[in-house]
Amino acid sequence: MNKIAQYLNTHMLGEVFVDSRVRKSYANDSSILQYVPDMVAYPRATSDIRKIARFSWQLAEKGHTLPLTIRGAGTDTTGGAIGTGMAIVPAIHMNRIFEYDNGQKLVRLQPGVTINALSNALALYGAAIPELKWDHQMATIGGAVASQRSSLAYVDKLEVVLANGDVLQTKKLSKRELEKKKGEQSFEGEIYRSVDGLIEDNPDLLDTLLYDDDRLDHEGYAGIEMVKDKHGSFDLTPLFVGSQGTLGIISEMILKPDFVNQNPSAVVISFADKTVALDALDIVDGSDPSSVEYIDAAYFEAAAQAGKNYRFYEDATAELGELAAVVIVTINDFNERARKKKIKKLRAKLRPLKAFVVSEEDVQNSDLRAVGAVTQWLLNPEKSDMASPPVLDGFYIPTNRFEAFSAQLETLAKKHGTSLALAGRPLEEIWYVRPVVRITTSGDKQKLFKLMSDLVELIRAHDGAPYGAGGEGRLGASMQSAADEKHHELFKKLKNIFDPHGTLNPGVKHDATIRDLAKQVRGSYEGSPVTGHLSKY
Repeated sequence: MNKIAQYLNTHMLGEVFVDSRVRKSYANDSSILQYVPDMVAYPRATSDIRKIARFSWQLAEKGHTLPLTIRGAGTDTTGGAIGTGMAIVPAIHMNRIFEYDNGQKLVRLQPGVTINALSNALALYGAAIPELKWDHQMATIGGAVASQRSSLAYVDKLEVVLANGDVLQTKKLSKRELEKKKGEQSFEGEIYRSVDGLIEDNPDLLDTLLYDDDRLDHEGYAGIEMVKDKHGSFDLTPLFVGSQGTLGIISEMILKPDFVNQNPSAVVISFADKTVALDALDIVDGSDPSSVEYIDAAYFEAAAQAGKNYRFYEDATAELGELAAVVIVTINDFNERARKKKIKKLRAKLRPLKAFVVSEEDVQNSDLRAVGAVTQWLLNPEKSDMASPPVLDGFYIPTNRFEAFSAQLETLAKKHGTSLALAGRPLEEIWYVRPVVRITTSGDKQKLFKLMSDLVELIRAHDGAPYGAGGEGRLGASMQSAADEKHHELFKKLKNIFDPHGTLNPGVKHDATIRDLAKQVRGSYEGSPVTGHLSKY
């Protein structure tokens, strides 16, 4: 057996495997990339992760690098959950929900807990974390927090294993507490000193990263501008949230659920004209919904090819002919009368449009809220050598630029000889596209990266951000804008503070090139291990 695996198995509660079948099973996430790890670890406790990180650190000090890639359920579409070296998979054993305080509305849990498991547990108390409804339900909470800066809305505290194996507990420190931390002669003390120094030395650059609730951008470590407030209090949590395992490994979390209605109402609106569907979003927004989804009809056609049909879709097609798009509106008021009133007003406003409207009152034994799961179906190309991989999921486009963007998106699709089926969350200004492409040859893969590059440029040209719903991973790191060179240098300095030996998920967020990534593109894409990218109720 591999000597490293043998040594770690001797000292860990969990297991380390070098079997080729195990390693190959973790070679893919939901991106187009493929990396076979050298070994796979199933930690059973924080102490196991600490031992792995400490061993990797000690090897690095001797000139030998053992990269560590923390992995959830493999739902990441950016290549952020795969890599060489060791894949650390907490979901196998570290999947406990320790406690829920209904009074303070706080839940303490391990990173391997799935979104579905947590949602079901919280539902018993009438609570939920609403932001998680958009994630794949088999994704892990640790993966969701590590991938999305928007997770800050529900993260209270984190336990993080640092690159050298030390454990850091994040919390808000007062100015006095910060000075005490900075005085500690430890790796944690060095981190606090260095991060504070980086913030103090770059005030103008940080001003350009000011967090704006109206603009979503997960590129790099933009959360650095939230670490220190004007009164001098300090909290490292915003750095680890969205860092994709490149600054530390999350081993435990305390999250902040909220009380929500467990039985919201849904309205599904079908359109034969995409332009009318997009115009109708303003009307929908005026109904004060809790969420809105826009889905191109291509996703429903793909589902139908797989045998998944929707009665409302068939009825809408019979009345309107070929459909172009579907809009799903969720109304979450606790008061049933208020929900019905909103639905009635929405129907009245939609009446002048050529649309087919269905609510749950119209359909027996149906949960229309589940319709959004249609986006988990891959677009089924007519030719077997074609695929519909996620090349850029969750980009941000401001509402006032979306009409112009969507028009040019069609032009871009024609330029590349493909279709770009659109889906998204209009209220949050987050959108997704799936192309239909061939990726069997080297030339095909180069064309795919060219499509991605052009799409990134188009998004930026419309004041958007390519990484609005999650981190940029490996794929996004290869397409960083030269205009943001100063930001990238700042982020690299920050990365070096936490990971001076480059052992934590190398190649993610930094130092990835299209040339290198093209070699790692899969020859086929079947959505393994998990498809789906938009919403899973």
